[in-house]
Amino acid sequence: MKPSELITQNTTAQIYNIIRTAGEINRMGITRLSGVSKSTISIQINKLISLGLVEEISPENSEQRKLKLKIREGIGQVAGIFLGTTKLKAVIFNLDMSILCEQEYHFENISDPVETNSRIIEILKELCDQYRVRRLWGIGLGFPFPVDFTEGKPDSPPNVPLWHGYPLKELYEKEFSCPVLIENDVNVMALGEGYMGSTRNEADFLFIKAGTGIGAGLIIDGKIYRGAKGCAGDIGHIPIDGSTVLCHCGNKGCLEAVAGGKALTGLAKEKAESGESPFLAQRLKEGCELSARDINDGAIAGDLSCIKLVQDAGKAVGQVAEKLVSFLNPSSIVIGGGLANFGNHYIGAIREAIIRRSLHLATYELRVCFSELKDMSGPMGAGTLILDHIFSSKEFPETLKRI
Repeated sequence: MKPSELITQNTTAQIYNIIRTAGEINRMGITRLSGVSKSTISIQINKLISLGLVEEISPENSEQRKLKLKIREGIGQVAGIFLGTTKLKAVIFNLDMSILCEQEYHFENISDPVETNSRIIEILKELCDQYRVRRLWGIGLGFPFPVDFTEGKPDSPPNVPLWHGYPLKELYEKEFSCPVLIENDVNVMALGEGYMGSTRNEADFLFIKAGTGIGAGLIIDGKIYRGAKGCAGDIGHIPIDGSTVLCHCGNKGCLEAVAGGKALTGLAKEKAESGESPFLAQRLKEGCELSARDINDGAIAGDLSCIKLVQDAGKAVGQVAEKLVSFLNPSSIVIGGGLANFGNHYIGAIREAIIRRSLHLATYELRVCFSELKDMSGPMGAGTLILDHIFSSKEFPETLKRI
């Protein structure tokens, strides 16, 4: 997936973004992609070189004579922060998205927004000091709950109600004096996968995060589709046909209540206590607090009850994904999140459910695959989110002032 904004009103931004997305490219390639005259391109490239944003390098292949342009990585940095329910992944990127540093931190709980964000800010400042980052050019953050993207605030997060309306964007902009964007977790994961994962050459795809909760990131024409209020992709509360399981939202049969990580943990305990699953019964006897990981271990070990739990969960996700396939006709569906570790039994059931109910035209080239980036999709997407913003035609003049 390439950023859709290549042709802009700001020619300097246009040329810079072509170089940024191409990696390394010569002037003729820029002319072909931009539609701008050679003389204009020459002027803009010279401007970008003088500003220190790009550099001209000799090609590695000695047979190629034309110099290539690339982003100067060390001139500035952005941060990509991804918070889950129990851990934080913090990455500082150079402007070419190469990684300066990455760290992972454990959180006991994230129920208190003041305490949690104080720690995140402290961690980010420590990383900047340790790696001699004088000033961040921008910060992208992904959080595990609904977010009002325009306001930069959480909106009615079901599992951490104290976060509702908490001024995240305002807080981080005040602390770091740079542009900050706040997004929900699955959207930034989708962006990361589209930038450097299995769908990097695709403009229309779905990313489904299956973990404690289940949600989807919709990438349409190379951009996140958020809907009117930013909650597009909340598939966790689409009902499964015939299910009467009560969801925390008050409705029955929601996908999350049937096939989310918490629901599967409850089912695992039932199978263990009844003796239906010898593997889980043994784990419970050993004093283990059962989780989805135990179901996966049981499925790998050949426990039939565990295999069925995995397949049933995949079938439920596939039933909902089929509706999205029929409506949006994506080129790929990428599965990420903790439950992606379930492997072939899981993704096979998802694929089968989709194919069974969808038209041939929508599925004969449809790819259903696991995330390539895994736990890096979140911070990678958060970094991409903020870089796309600060180098957009609207923000580019302000970005130049930071040099």
